[in-house]
Amino acid sequence: MKNELKGMFTEHWKYLAVNAACELNIFDKIFNGQNSSEKLIHSNNWDIKTLMNLLDFLIYDGYLILNNENYTLTEKGNLLREENPDGLYYACLNWSGEHLLAWQNLKYSIQTGKSSFEQIYHKSYFDYLNDQPEKLYKYHKAMFEYARDDYKELPMIIDFSKHNSIIDVGGGYGAAISLIKDKYPTISCLLFDLEKVIEQVVIENIEVVCGDFFNEIPKFADAIILSRVLHDWNDEKAMIILQNCFNALPANGTLYIIENCTDKIQSNLSLLSLNMTAMCQSYERSSIEYKELCEAKGFSFKEAKQLNQLQTILIFKK
Repeated sequence: MKNELKGMFTEHWKYLAVNAACELNIFDKIFNGQNSSEKLIHSNNWDIKTLMNLLDFLIYDGYLILNNENYTLTEKGNLLREENPDGLYYACLNWSGEHLLAWQNLKYSIQTGKSSFEQIYHKSYFDYLNDQPEKLYKYHKAMFEYARDDYKELPMIIDFSKHNSIIDVGGGYGAAISLIKDKYPTISCLLFDLEKVIEQVVIENIEVVCGDFFNEIPKFADAIILSRVLHDWNDEKAMIILQNCFNALPANGTLYIIENCTDKIQSNLSLLSLNMTAMCQSYERSSIEYKELCEAKGFSFKEAKQLNQLQTILIFKK
């Protein structure tokens, strides 16, 4: 029991070591030819003793292999290359920095129910990102990496062919709507997000429109997708988004909400919910709570479908 606790106390060292390797682009450098300690030190002027400790850990934990003084990437290490289009480089970067600082002040959120991030930075997390283009870009790249994997079965689980048009509201860099368009090329698809997000989007065959879902959502489609949007906001703000979705849809229009519903999965979401409170003053809801929010704005619940081990698709009609 004591050894278990002692190991847990320093578990974050592993992530921070891998995070530092990503920030230094070590995985890309090794892949692209800087595949020995001598080459890495000569090309980057790093401290040899500290670098060797990091490389030794990356070997021990399964990211690298050393053979005849040359390093090669394992499958796990390859996933952390920035240049890997199927990788998780930006996802790895996402949980350091501001997230760690907010968690270090978690007791404030527990005592008050408010965001420790806002207490530290004096603005909301998304306002903070919107003021810093590089951080905003990296955040949405990370969310794209998660969504690309999480939503890959979405077009097979839902028959979107019954819709003429679909709008992905707050869809970031368009992972969900791109998967749908690939499966159903005749459907008109639109990606809607803030201007600072949309201006970084590179996407084909999908219309992109700038706007704020707290103000107005375009009356474009007979179906709206909200994928991992509502969990970022408290009930009051979530209700504003839902009201604007209701206003944007035609009679009998469909709203698809994709979220981690606490009552639909076996996983314990307590830590994820604590993260949402610390960062955004929100939390992970049950499907019942999402139903209550939607029904309060005039939507009628139709059915729920499991998307993957974590996420559920809640389907509503106007």
